[in-house]
Amino acid sequence: MKIAIAQINTKVGDLQGNASKIKKFIEKAAKLNADLVVFPELTLTGYPPKDLLNNKDFATANLNELEKIAHFAGKTACVIGHIDFNPSLKGKALFNSAALIHKGKILAKRHKSLLPTYNSFDEAGYFEPFIKNIPLEFKKQKISLTICEDIIQDGPFPRHQIYKNNPVSNLTKNRPDIIINISASSYSNKKNAERIKILTKLAKKTGSHIVYCNLVGGNDELIFDGNSLVLNPKGKIVSKATAFKEDLILCDLKKTEEIKTQEQISKEEESIQALTLGTKDFFHKQGFKKAVLGMSGGIDSALVGALAVRALGKENVHAVMMPSKYTSKQSTNDAKELCKNLGITSQVISINAIHKAYSDNIFTEKKEGVVDTAEQNIQARIRGNILMALANKNNWFVLATGNKSESAVGYCTLYGDSAGALAPIGDILKTDVYKIAEYLNKDGILIPQSIIDKAPSAELKPNQKDQDDLPSYELLDKIITAYIEEGITPQNIVNAGIGDKKTVFSIIKKIESNEFKRKQFPITFKMSKKSLGCSRNMPIVKDMSFSLKTK
Repeated sequence: MKIAIAQINTKVGDLQGNASKIKKFIEKAAKLNADLVVFPELTLTGYPPKDLLNNKDFATANLNELEKIAHFAGKTACVIGHIDFNPSLKGKALFNSAALIHKGKILAKRHKSLLPTYNSFDEAGYFEPFIKNIPLEFKKQKISLTICEDIIQDGPFPRHQIYKNNPVSNLTKNRPDIIINISASSYSNKKNAERIKILTKLAKKTGSHIVYCNLVGGNDELIFDGNSLVLNPKGKIVSKATAFKEDLILCDLKKTEEIKTQEQISKEEESIQALTLGTKDFFHKQGFKKAVLGMSGGIDSALVGALAVRALGKENVHAVMMPSKYTSKQSTNDAKELCKNLGITSQVISINAIHKAYSDNIFTEKKEGVVDTAEQNIQARIRGNILMALANKNNWFVLATGNKSESAVGYCTLYGDSAGALAPIGDILKTDVYKIAEYLNKDGILIPQSIIDKAPSAELKPNQKDQDDLPSYELLDKIITAYIEEGITPQNIVNAGIGDKKTVFSIIKKIESNEFKRKQFPITFKMSKKSLGCSRNMPIVKDMSFSLKTK
């Protein structure tokens, strides 16, 4: 059998647009003489549809589009992800489904069994789990249609089995010729390698060909990396789609020799590709073209500017330099040089007069030579107001430039540097910001070396350095990674020798006490195993003494 994988980029809610794209890819697969073309999970609705699923008209309209596709499809069969009604009066009203279509008919439907509720997922809140999917027969092949999580439960990693049902055990008993898995598995660093391990084990265990079709593109905080592939029964990759791009691949299951896959790209290159795709889709899917950002001459705004140019084109990125009396000449010169290197338009708006007006009218009682937190924060808020005003005037989107390290501990100003529609690097640790910036310079200087070399500073008071208030970013990032991403308790972080008790407990107190800020931040792309946004749902008001007791 010749099977094509249509790794497409869908838009949530755009039923007609998604259906139109599906038809185009069916036509492409037919020209390749494919017997079957496979599309990702919830292809018709886009992923994740969230509360759109509570609208009955939305579900009905998606089924109408499915029927239209069935009438359109010819000899080339297709597997399409969609939502379906649960005919039972018990349980949730909908299924997360896959339909097999051939010659104008919907031959079969299968529904998702395992509905994730962890990290950024909440499928069990919308869908009813289907207990047992039986294989179907098509062109004399026994095929099992599975959806994303249904192949995860029996993975190669020691983990708590969070589901009572295990579809993999049923697959092993039935020994299908082909296991098709349609997926919307979002990106995080190292995740693709984990997927391959799971799929390899599944192929060997069942003796089946594995056809894995994953979504590609950005939808809100989530980025989908594609990386669709086909494995033979020995667990060897015989066909693979391009990462972070739409693709159509064809695999003849009679000819399943192992292919040489591209060497694993660096974490930095992978991050650049993911952030570029996410930013591009965030703008284009909403009908926006142009971005504006504050360019301070620091490393964070430099990286966001460089990524924005990659995603949107230099003609669609505008930078604003907003120096104060505390801004060094070096920072201003660095910002200007960076804008020149990026080829973007820029302007300089001094905030000195505005700052003085605020200070004279609001801060009537001041200590000579003391620039307190309020005086510092008002500068950031002035800059945020300027950017938002320019965005309103010119129909631009503001890009916030904060990183994960700063967001974690609240080292940022509400309604100031946190203002914006999107924070592209909000899930990138400061140490990784430097690594990505240096990687961008590997073929020639894009980000001035002086930006990379100088000590990070908000420049809101004389001679200010980030490390006046924080431990080194190398230590801070290790603590954040251990606590947020790995879920290690504060005391065990200390026991592991990552930092002394005073420092570790102090940082974790900062993390937990600044949740109120993060609830008001612009959205950021999930890049790590656990971001501070969509994959971490902590209460604002809480008592953490149970975990932060000092003896």
